[in-house]
Amino acid sequence: MATWVENIVQALENLGGQATLTQIYEEVKRIRLEPLPDSFKASIRERIEAYSSDSTNFKGKDFFKRIDKGVWALREITSNASINNDEIKHGFSGEKNTVNREAEHMATWLEDIVQALQNLGGKATRAQIIEEVRQLRPGLLPPSWKEIISQHLQTHSSDSEYYDGKKSDLFKHLDNGIWALRYNGDIVNNTRALINEQFPKQKQNESKTWLIDITKSLQNLGGRGSLDQIYHEVSLIRQEPLPKNWLHIVQDIIYKNSSDTQKFCGNDIFQRLENGVWALKDKKNISKPTRFAKKYSETRFENYQLLEPLDEIANILRTIKQYRDYQHPDSIDWKEYIDEFFHILGFSTDDKNPRLMTLNILGTNHTPKALVVLIRPGENFTEIVPGLLWESYAFLSAHYYHINWGIITDGLQMKIINLINDDYNEQSYWPDLDGVVCQERLDTFCTIYKLLSFIKGNNGNPVLIQGRQKQSKQGEKDEDLAERFVLRQKFWGELLNKAKEKTKLHAKISPGTENWISAGAGKRGLGFNYVVRMDDAQVELYIDRGEAEWNKTVFNTFLQHKVEIEELFGGPLDWQLLPDKRASRIRFVISSYGLIDQDQWDELQEQLIKSMIRMEKAFRPFITKLEN
Repeated sequence: MATWVENIVQALENLGGQATLTQIYEEVKRIRLEPLPDSFKASIRERIEAYSSDSTNFKGKDFFKRIDKGVWALREITSNASINNDEIKHGFSGEKNTVNREAEHMATWLEDIVQALQNLGGKATRAQIIEEVRQLRPGLLPPSWKEIISQHLQTHSSDSEYYDGKKSDLFKHLDNGIWALRYNGDIVNNTRALINEQFPKQKQNESKTWLIDITKSLQNLGGRGSLDQIYHEVSLIRQEPLPKNWLHIVQDIIYKNSSDTQKFCGNDIFQRLENGVWALKDKKNISKPTRFAKKYSETRFENYQLLEPLDEIANILRTIKQYRDYQHPDSIDWKEYIDEFFHILGFSTDDKNPRLMTLNILGTNHTPKALVVLIRPGENFTEIVPGLLWESYAFLSAHYYHINWGIITDGLQMKIINLINDDYNEQSYWPDLDGVVCQERLDTFCTIYKLLSFIKGNNGNPVLIQGRQKQSKQGEKDEDLAERFVLRQKFWGELLNKAKEKTKLHAKISPGTENWISAGAGKRGLGFNYVVRMDDAQVELYIDRGEAEWNKTVFNTFLQHKVEIEELFGGPLDWQLLPDKRASRIRFVISSYGLIDQDQWDELQEQLIKSMIRMEKAFRPFITKLEN
């Protein structure tokens, strides 16, 4: 399989040695044999910049030169296609071709760290060490150089949880983030000897154990499996701690032990099949699969039915939208919106690290139901780095926490993956999750809500679907609902046009097909809503921040000022704590007319608008005083 860089070089040669990025994309697309990922253009740009000294991202061999904005060419040294394949394959990832070169690389970093500590009097903070190494170390530093220093400090200190006992114990971790040299004397000269003595033997032994584990993994999988399946199985059976680059180690060992790859240099053990599936070439002693016995089909999502009525689901979507109205993807509080999204859907969240959190059912201490991988808005939603998918990270993390479901989201889009299948193809993807929320697309949201309810288990009471659509208590048919949706949209369109002339509260709201429309009240968890039913209508202040305790506390805060609020409103209000529900509301009902009374819509809409203006005026002073 040709690498990206090989393809780019070939593309530029085909294009006469110089081309625009667009031309390079198209030519690579034409000549590349492997399926192209959605992010292939980004992968091409990354490789070009990584292999060009004209770029600030330069980190490999100098193959390309920038001619103009968006125009690239082959450098003279590459014009005859005399590029060594090993250089291409190893330059970008930073790997060395031999054990000795890798040991040399490790030794120089450690030597510089030790020298930095000696220059600083034998102990210093991490920041001081980093700055001193920067002064000592010549040449261009890699982008991750600070992380490299931190990693060496931790993996060469028995005071760190990352120390595995195989590396030299060079550093002490003191209080308040201070690092110190563990030994006195001329440790710099001893550093290289320590590493060179242990590294080759250690590397050879580790490679052998990885090969055994990969072979065993494929045996457990019935002789064949995808890379993700192999990763999972290796993580289950391997006794040693998994290093940070272990996914690459597994893939590299498979390639080196397969004559189907260009990297083949060992025993011919593995065979590449179609679609990224690998198999053992020796079919002897292949046991039956020992993993993935549980099938998703035992409890099919398609056979699961929601217990909540449509109006309640619509109300949940409305509440999510209210939170979304007060947050922006670029805001530092965007993570808080993602948390609230799941809280409103009945999950509690537990942060594991900045990239991971688990979901449980609110108010329980059960095993988590799902694991959420958090991507920042604007980041690549497909790959963490070229060649490493977010799905793989979700899969391995979910296995670590013994969770069957993975959710990948940046708050703008969402992917939900079933991780107990043997093919991992059971996944749902909503690339426009934010549009579903902001535009209140109830049909799509119902699908999302249904799947998350299925994951949550709905208190363990799944229901088999027996008809095309669940009927309401009134026995409504699909045709009745369709007619009602048309009426509602017309009613809200008329009301909103009239309301704009008198108040800006709902000025940015579009008419929908639900029996309510909502606008934020200026505090998260509070919304001013119009509601219309067939026989009556109401205005309300709806209280739901996703936490019943918060909702009831706020309701009681308002209730303490009931006399003043009702005096400002100009009449009594219906105060509904709703103790059996998570949310609460305070409403004013107009019982004279409803949606069915089309000849009275003008009067009903005028009453609703006037009542909403009075309600906002009555509650605004007390909403302003609420603490966040």
